[in-house]
Formats: sequence, structure tokens, C-alpha cells
Amino acid sequence: MVSPKCPKCGGSDLRRVKGSRYLCRGCGYEFYACPVCGEAFEQKWQLASHMRKHRGVEEREMVEELRTLRSLLEEALAGQKLILAKLGELLEMQKKVLELLSSANPTPAREPPGELPGFLRDNPWLRMLKERAGGEG
Repeated sequence: MVSPKCPKCGGSDLRRVKGSRYLCRGCGYEFYACPVCGEAFEQKWQLASHMRKHRGVEEREMVEELRTLRSLLEEALAGQKLILAKLGELLEMQKKVLELLSSANPTPAREPPGELPGFLRDNPWLRMLKERAGGEG
């Protein structure tokens, strides 16, 4: 978009009144400006007539922008698929490592409850605790 200039004095100190209507602060001239090229017109119908010449240009530019956007989105999707594939590979590797670790270090078998290991069976402190509790075991 090109910023408009006053067609009377050439000044760029403008105030937008409404839509495409401008007021020059330098000379007080009111005019309509093309939002595409900045050309100035005294009447609104002149601007509307002028805008017809930009119609095809705007559509072509929009189509080109959409193509560019589509290309960028396709690249982003391809990158996302690659990242997801790599994450899947990492998860599989993690599962294999966990399986190897669990098979290399099996959990030790515990003795059944109630039977003390040999080094504790003849411990006098434990025997005293059992007597105090009044139980056997």
C-alpha cells in the first residue's frame, strides 16, 4: 500500500476521515485516495471507477500469496511428520533399553514372611524384642 499525498499541495500531513477519504492538514483539501496506489480523486465515484483497474492485479497477488502460504504449510507439515517419526524411534529405543535393564537386573527373590535370614535368627536383641511383645516368630 502506498501512502497518499495531497493532490493540491503535495503534502503528506493527512488525516483519514473515513474509509478512503482524507483531509490534508496543510491546505484543508478533502479527497479520496486509492488504497492500492495512492492516486487521489475528488469524487467517490472516480475512485470506484479507478479501482476496477486494480481488480485483476489484487486477485493475482492474492492467488500468489495463497500459493506461497500453501507451500510454507506443506513444508511445516513435512517437518512435523519428521519430528513425530523421530519421536517414535526414540520411544522404541527407550522401550528396548528398559527391557534390557530389567532382564539384566532381575528383582531379588524375597524370603517368605515369618522366616528370618540366618544371621538374624540367633540375634539376642531380636529374641528380647519377641519376649517383650509376647509373641513367637
